[in-house]
Amino acid sequence: MVLTIIEIIQLTYLIPSLILMTLVGSLLLYKISTKNQAFKNEFYPLVCFRTFNDILYHVSILLLLKLPAWKIATDFYYNSTILAPLCCIFGAATVCVPFLHTFILSLMRFIAIYHPVRYSRFSSRLTSKIICGLIFVISYGIGLASLAFPSKYIYNEVTGTISPVYIVQSVAYFQFCYGIIFYGSTIIACLILNIANFIGLKRNNKKNKNKRSEYLFAFYGLFTLVTASLMEGYLIGRIGGSFLENQTMMAISNYALTWIGDIGTLGDFYFFILINSEVKLAIKEVFFKVIRKEFYGVTHKSTEVKSLQEVKSIRIKVIAK
Repeated sequence: MVLTIIEIIQLTYLIPSLILMTLVGSLLLYKISTKNQAFKNEFYPLVCFRTFNDILYHVSILLLLKLPAWKIATDFYYNSTILAPLCCIFGAATVCVPFLHTFILSLMRFIAIYHPVRYSRFSSRLTSKIICGLIFVISYGIGLASLAFPSKYIYNEVTGTISPVYIVQSVAYFQFCYGIIFYGSTIIACLILNIANFIGLKRNNKKNKNKRSEYLFAFYGLFTLVTASLMEGYLIGRIGGSFLENQTMMAISNYALTWIGDIGTLGDFYFFILINSEVKLAIKEVFFKVIRKEFYGVTHKSTEVKSLQEVKSIRIKVIAK
């Protein structure tokens, strides 16, 4: 096994990041399941779902792409008839989630800003569960559909590594449908919704005391849009290379995925942690319990991403005035 300096750097921040993501995801799941008041809104279930999806993305990339690329157990991967299809399933499913997550956040934000009364009718934990279930069904529906196209590990002369590839050209049409048409449509829709959301915030926040937290939420949504757009760029390169049978184009796209995936998953995660004081407080609580010190939660003015339910309430008050 020979690792490049770049790969060593990536591992040094990826491993501790995955540990932290597992901790935060477990904390969110615990707080949500115990109906903690600070986490009782429709935003946190989506973030929790996205966090575990991103963990699965990195684990599958590490086990099914990077290990054979590092020439570890190459015969095992090369002779396996199961691992390549698994890589395609998890790859398609986990990449799909950020697009749907970004679109749902933008749409929910739009309804909360422009139609607060209507939003209050369906804003609930049940709605969050339905949305998460819908994202799961769509993403893994796309992933399982990839089984219709045979795949296997082959030696790539361009990169000099073993990697999983589809062995039928017809898969390019399937990838074009979901990768370009479907994901591209969600990116365009998200862009329109985010522009409308910023306009709505600028117009309505004159009487709103929570202006800062609302803009933080808006910028979080914008950041997820940017990272999803980068992932769309990768898909365009990979699918375009498949259509044109251009191995160099596909190799460049696959190399870019290493960085785009880190920005889209780890970047999203740390951005969320940075702006959310409730999660930081929960992490501190666990830390102090681990070192056997009593922890006192102090109530303070929070800069966390406010729930859409709170935004809805604020809008209703403004309308009433």
